[in-house]
Amino acid sequence: MKKQLAYSLCVAMTITAGTVMAADKLQGKAKAAMCAGCHRLSGIGLSDEFPNLAGQKPAYLIKQLTAFKTGTRKNPTMNAMAASLNNADIQNLATYYASLPTTTTNAVIKQEKAIASLPLSTKANVKAFPPTAYVSMKKSASIETLPQQTSWKGGPNMLYDALTPNGKRLLSTSPSTNTVYIFATATGKQLAVIPVGKAPKGVKVTPDGQFAYVSNQGSASISVVDLKRLAVVDSIKVKPGPHNVRFTRNGKRAYVTLQGGAGLGVIDTATRKLIRVIALPGITGPHNLDLSADEKTAFVRDFVHHVAVVELATGKLKKVITVGNGHGGIDVTPDGRYAITGAIGDDFISIINTRTLAVTNIKVGNGPHGVRASLDSHWAYVTLTKDNAVAVINLQTVQLEQKIAVGKFPFWVAVQGNP
Repeated sequence: MKKQLAYSLCVAMTITAGTVMAADKLQGKAKAAMCAGCHRLSGIGLSDEFPNLAGQKPAYLIKQLTAFKTGTRKNPTMNAMAASLNNADIQNLATYYASLPTTTTNAVIKQEKAIASLPLSTKANVKAFPPTAYVSMKKSASIETLPQQTSWKGGPNMLYDALTPNGKRLLSTSPSTNTVYIFATATGKQLAVIPVGKAPKGVKVTPDGQFAYVSNQGSASISVVDLKRLAVVDSIKVKPGPHNVRFTRNGKRAYVTLQGGAGLGVIDTATRKLIRVIALPGITGPHNLDLSADEKTAFVRDFVHHVAVVELATGKLKKVITVGNGHGGIDVTPDGRYAITGAIGDDFISIINTRTLAVTNIKVGNGPHGVRASLDSHWAYVTLTKDNAVAVINLQTVQLEQKIAVGKFPFWVAVQGNP
C-alpha cells in the first residue's frame, strides 16, 4: 500500500511540475466528452452527487485523477474511467476544466432550453401506453405511472426499477440507503424495503418470477432476493462495479455489466457463480446491456459514448459503435429490430438497426437515460433527466411524438413483457 501511494504521488508530481502550462486545452475538451455524463462539458455537475470541476485548480484535478488511476482513491466508475487516461490526457483535462467559469453561463442555459423543442404535455397519450410504464424518480423519491400519471411514495434516490413477469410487483433500488423497495402495482403500496449490498444499481427479476438479482456496485456482489419470502437468500461475488443484469429467457444465464472495467460477466443461475468474463476492449466502464432477439448477441452501453456489439458464444467483439456522450440505458425492442440507447450527457438517443448496425440519432430533450420499448415494439419511452420529462417515440415513424412532464430526475422505465 505504501509503495502504491508513493507511486501515485510520484506520478502526480511528475505531471504537475512545470507541465500544466504546456497542456492542450482543446484536446482536454475533446477528452472531456467521457466525463460529460456526470460533470457535463461545462464542468458543472449533473446533480448534487457529482462535484463541479469548472474552475478547479489544475494541480488538484491532476492529483485526484492520478489517485483514481492508480487506485489509491476508490470509486468503481472513476477507477475505470481514469485507467484509460495517460499522463497527457490527465494534464489536458485538468487544464480544460480549470479554464471554465464556475457557474453555468447564460449561453449554456439558452442552449439547453433550445433543445427542448417540443412543448411538455401535462397529459399522456393513452394510445402510446398499451402497457403501463413505471418511471423511477431519482430526486422526487417516487415511482410514477404512465399513462395514469399516479405517483407512489418511495425511498431516497429511487434509481433502477423492474417488474415481475406477471406485472403484480415493481422493484426499485435506493443506492443511498443500500436497499430495494418492493411495491404492489395494483395499489402502489410498499410491500417491503429489503437491505442489500453497497450502492445497489440495476435490478432484474428472473423469468420465472421467483427471484430478483440486485447489482451492488459498491460491494462487487449481486444480492439474490427471494420474492416469496421478501428476503435476501444469497450473494454472488463478481468483479468490481456490477451495474446491471440481463437474464436469458430460460433463466439459465445472467449477464452482468462490470463497470469496474473487467467486461461482461456470465453467471450460472443454477450454481449462482460467475463462470466467465468477456473482455470488452474499446469500452470504458460497461454500464447497461440487452440481448438480441435470438440471444446470441449482447449490446453493451458503456459510461462514455460507445455501444459494444458482442458475439456471446465466442466472446468476439463484432463492433464498437459511437453514440451520445455520457452513460445511458439500452433496450433491444421486443421484435428485435432496434437497439435504442440514451446519452445522459447529450440531447439525443441513438437507434441502432440490429441487422445492419446502422445508427439513427433523434433529438429528444436534455439528459436522456432510461429507455424501454412497449411490448408491441410500437413505442419507446425515454427518461429526460434534465427536462423532468418522458419522451415518447413512435418506432413506426421513428419520430418524437410527445414529451410528458413528470417528477424530478426521471431515471429508469419498466414495462411489462420487456425486461
